[in-house]
Amino acid sequence: MIQGDSMGIQAGSTGIQAASMGDLVILGGGGQAAVVAESAARAGWRVVGFAAAVAAAAATDVATLGDPDCAITGGPRIEAMIAQGARLHAAVGAAEVRERWFSRFGAANFASVVDPSAVISPSAHVGAGVYIGVGAVVNARAAIEAGAIVNTRAIVEHDCTVGAFSHIAPAAVLCGSVRVGRCAQVSAGAVVIPVRRIGDGAMVGAGAVVVRDVPAGMTVAGVPAMPLPPKR
Repeated sequence: MIQGDSMGIQAGSTGIQAASMGDLVILGGGGQAAVVAESAARAGWRVVGFAAAVAAAAATDVATLGDPDCAITGGPRIEAMIAQGARLHAAVGAAEVRERWFSRFGAANFASVVDPSAVISPSAHVGAGVYIGVGAVVNARAAIEAGAIVNTRAIVEHDCTVGAFSHIAPAAVLCGSVRVGRCAQVSAGAVVIPVRRIGDGAMVGAGAVVVRDVPAGMTVAGVPAMPLPPKR
């Protein structure tokens, strides 16, 4: 089941079949915004604007609405687009920024963007405002909570949970029954073995192999993954 869209995405073993999706405003203007915009277009969305603190590099043929955090320009322009029926998608890597924008504009106004090449189990749950990228896999009974990112070719195996605003980076693998907390990150190419827990706000370094639970707020790296000393 996929939430955060109103226009008929349906999950299945061969990927996502998109109906006519409607208008989408992308919050962000960097590389993630460019990636999401291309996935959205393939999935049937019409990208009608980018909202970013600097001019969006993602596209030049749509409106630039300004900084979403600006109460004078960007914020009111985004609200006007919502009033006209557009949906939003927060396309930045920083979890705290995505979370802030959900609070600012209302979670109900955020749409999930799922690249048509992704494979989503019919028994998986995908929350509002999620991005699932090119070639990603979300298997049986997995849950991807609001505002999370499952990036290019990442694998979320059966019975996993990816917490709200977390990021499963490109080619990362969550083996069965892994639970990733809120605002955590599993970096590119990392592997988490089955039934492990990644706490809220934790960070798993690129290429790491997690064989033990990672407490909230901890950064781990290496094979096997070990805690890194706190920054001074």
